[in-house]
Amino acid sequence: MTEFLTGDKQLDRNLKILGDKVAQKAVGSGIRAGLGEVRKGIRANTDNVSARATIAARFKRRRKQGQTVAKVGAGVGKRKEHSPTGGGVGISKQNAHWYFMGTKARTTRSGANRGQMPASPAVAFGFIQNSGAAMIKMRLKIAAMIEKEAKKLKQ
Repeated sequence: MTEFLTGDKQLDRNLKILGDKVAQKAVGSGIRAGLGEVRKGIRANTDNVSARATIAARFKRRRKQGQTVAKVGAGVGKRKEHSPTGGGVGISKQNAHWYFMGTKARTTRSGANRGQMPASPAVAFGFIQNSGAAMIKMRLKIAAMIEKEAKKLKQ
């Protein structure tokens, strides 16, 4: 008895696509886990409460351009409308760079001194301290996702 398998090229393509999607999903999950670990480290090294609230992570895939963007830092999270306040807000997303990068000595037009802000090394220290933990977390998450997808395929 002879059997013919038709559509084997299509099946090959489908399996290859499925593999790429699973790999993309696992890598994306791992990157998100690593970003979270670095974010925790930066927050732990930031002593200003309002500046700590500006630290976030962002992970975005642009399918049309084939780009993946992953960021962690101050003022990085999702954009939202900010409502006008009655006065100063302290350190917010819009001016977080003052705290983290510092400012030179500033004066008003009339010459009144406004001082300067020293730079805070929180981002650099937080990244350095937690980059190893982030890599471990990424590897574990990717392995767990691959295992999870393999179990789905077996069923």
